[in-house]
Amino acid sequence: MWKRFIIGGFLIAAISGGATTVVALNKVTDLAEEVFPKMNHIDTPKGLITPEYGGGPQTFLILGSDRRSGSHNAEEREATPRSDTILLVRFDPEQKQTSVLSIPRDLLINIRLPNGQVYANEKVNAAYSIGSKLKGVDGGIVLAAETIEREVFPGLEHHLNGIVDVNFSGFIKVVDTLGCAYVQVDHRYIGGGAIGEDFSAINLQPGYQKLCYERALSYVRYRHDDSDLVRVARQQDFIRELRQQIDPESEAHQIDRVAKAVGHAIRTNLPDSPSELILLAKLIAFSQTKPLRQVKFEYTSQNANIGGGSYVTSTPDLERETLDRFLNGDEQLHVPSEASEHSSSSSSSHSQHGKHSHHSSHHLTGAAAARAIDLYPSTSTGESEVVKAATEVPFRVLYPTLQTGVAEQETVRPYDLRDESKRLHHAYVIVWRENMVGQYYDFEATDWTNPPLFAHARSATIGGRTYQFVDDGSHIHVIGWRSHGVLYYLTNTLLEELSNAQMVAIAKSAQPLK
Repeated sequence: MWKRFIIGGFLIAAISGGATTVVALNKVTDLAEEVFPKMNHIDTPKGLITPEYGGGPQTFLILGSDRRSGSHNAEEREATPRSDTILLVRFDPEQKQTSVLSIPRDLLINIRLPNGQVYANEKVNAAYSIGSKLKGVDGGIVLAAETIEREVFPGLEHHLNGIVDVNFSGFIKVVDTLGCAYVQVDHRYIGGGAIGEDFSAINLQPGYQKLCYERALSYVRYRHDDSDLVRVARQQDFIRELRQQIDPESEAHQIDRVAKAVGHAIRTNLPDSPSELILLAKLIAFSQTKPLRQVKFEYTSQNANIGGGSYVTSTPDLERETLDRFLNGDEQLHVPSEASEHSSSSSSSHSQHGKHSHHSSHHLTGAAAARAIDLYPSTSTGESEVVKAATEVPFRVLYPTLQTGVAEQETVRPYDLRDESKRLHHAYVIVWRENMVGQYYDFEATDWTNPPLFAHARSATIGGRTYQFVDDGSHIHVIGWRSHGVLYYLTNTLLEELSNAQMVAIAKSAQPLK
């Protein structure tokens, strides 16, 4: 039942890497042995992995599995493990970015064994289970990697530099050691945990909050009323939020504990050498202040009914396009033309697709300009709900006067939260439902003006106001600004359905209540 444990591979480098800057070099050998214990080493066939030692880009395959070989329960130890998270992470110093690509677990493929046997019309995550049945856990890991290289991304050969398999218990221990993660929960999550249901119990309100242990696990593996692609996007968002909060200097005092937690969480083909640890440290040190670029998997259908099962389908051409963007893409954030020329953000974009195309509306004004990018006045009913909540927060409440044409305001929630030092802060969040497949965007305000969410934001001046942007390299995920001791911000949907022009326009439309 436990699945989608996607952060472990990222943490291997992030936590242990930071340690190399604050501990003596002779300590690194001990740390490497704990992070990459020999007992958890994967032997991979020749040609599957291409080690890279020249300082160039490094690409890692992260598999999230429910393997529980160390469980005290015999039934759990003997159960066939499954992998429902398949994540490619590329650290690219040459292009000054880190790219993340999730392969949908429900992707329709054929699975071919080395002996020529073919399992036709399977979901890609079945390769892990089939390989595990035949040759144990390592067999599952290897067959999953081989299937991705042969059936999904043939061009990945010679670019894959390492494999990391992360298990359930490891996810809990690593999040525990890190002290949890602040996350912008996009909407109300409730349900699960009943007998016969394939997702764990969850009860989360929308808004910015700290998720610990089982609550974090339930959030990243939630799969009740959205699509496989939305779940993938939620996992990537969790990585982005957690990455903002990793401070190697502050983790140094407990580095031994962190290294052990990571070592127990993973199986990997990476050698237990100080040089490997230091190499990863350099990659992560570089990536911490660079955009985390989310590459979207191109597909033809996200819910194709084939033989009674639901599949994500794609084509070889779309898969080649996806891999090419992952390996070679250099998208940059496009801030609409009203942005100041002195903005610290980039002013061009090499790739726009889907709903992110930009409209030439600079010659229009007012309502016409809004309609040109599918924005319309917010409803008076929606504003009245915010008026009720305004009495529960001790600062000025703003309300966006524009919304997307299809959105419906769903929730207004005033609440309290505590920062890392446990100081109490106040906040409110307004949730709009963008569509029926788990897509929500939020407007939020809080008197906690420097949350981790904006730790590495970049800025641009638009219409005389300085905005902070959290982006994935080309698309605005969060836009915020500070005013009179309050941080106001707008968060895109998990699949970033709102264009950059829409994000900026909605943020600019926020006004005090009438």
